Amino acid sequence: MSASPHGTDGHDIEPGDSTASRGPVGLRPAVEAPGDEAPGDAPVDAASPLRPSREPAPQPQRGLWLADLLGAKARLITAVLTTLFLLVTVDVFVQGPLTQLDKAIQGWDGEAEQPGLQDAAWVYDKMGQRSVLVPILLVVAGVFARRHRTWRPVVLAVVSFVALNVVVGAMKILIGRSETETGDPSVFDGGVIYPSGHSSNMVLTGGLIIYFFWRYAEDPPLRRLTVLVAVLTTLTCITSLYVGSHWLTDLVAGALVGGLLLQLVILFDRATVDFREVKERDGWSAGLKLLVTRALSWSHPHRQD
Repeated sequence: MSASPHGTDGHDIEPGDSTASRGPVGLRPAVEAPGDEAPGDAPVDAASPLRPSREPAPQPQRGLWLADLLGAKARLITAVLTTLFLLVTVDVFVQGPLTQLDKAIQGWDGEAEQPGLQDAAWVYDKMGQRSVLVPILLVVAGVFARRHRTWRPVVLAVVSFVALNVVVGAMKILIGRSETETGDPSVFDGGVIYPSGHSSNMVLTGGLIIYFFWRYAEDPPLRRLTVLVAVLTTLTCITSLYVGSHWLTDLVAGALVGGLLLQLVILFDRATVDFREVKERDGWSAGLKLLVTRALSWSHPHRQD
């Protein structure tokens, strides 16, 4: 996952980034100059005795281009996730060894062999659904948004939800893998189970919550959060196999897609952090030009590699 227990999401600072102290949250400079408030944060009324001043929400380094926003560790994570997803997808299409493992695992009837777990399994199976995870994500985002007086966490939560629905939904329809009840894991057969929405939801939502804690909280329990998300995701996959709602490769591919989308959401966060500042200073056209320029330019035009 992007947010690691060591206090970095993989977007390492590279040459050319600001050398200001990262602070306890990992992103804000030690001393902020007047007028350097983060975009999206409300101004602090320091003169009001009834409302104590509150430190503005930390923001990622500004003025970076895409090549600078992705550190070496993040590029490696993205490359590994992409490669693994492509390998699993190709195997599903050609019905390779992973698909044969799918068939072998699907031959195990968990509900028949362990009927005592059936009720609990069907209840927990709901954990990977959007109706459960989205409210949890919005509550966490809302708490940090209120605490730091910025809508950015809520915006990121909504962006992740939309991206997941569009990407995973489109892949399910286009690939059309058969349901497990058919016993045939073929593609283009009208099914809508590849990749799994349950595992992708768990990875993306859990990873984004960890990212929120890493970015907005002081001394966050990243190790415990990472272990918790990993355990819950694993239980979700095992539960899906137990009730027979997914092939194993559906779940693996879903987790990989969730990880890739998490990387994209974090990249979106960093690439757009100064959009509001530019928009308010120079107008909508300048703000949109900034986003388009960054989207089309992988490296800084003045940077010599």
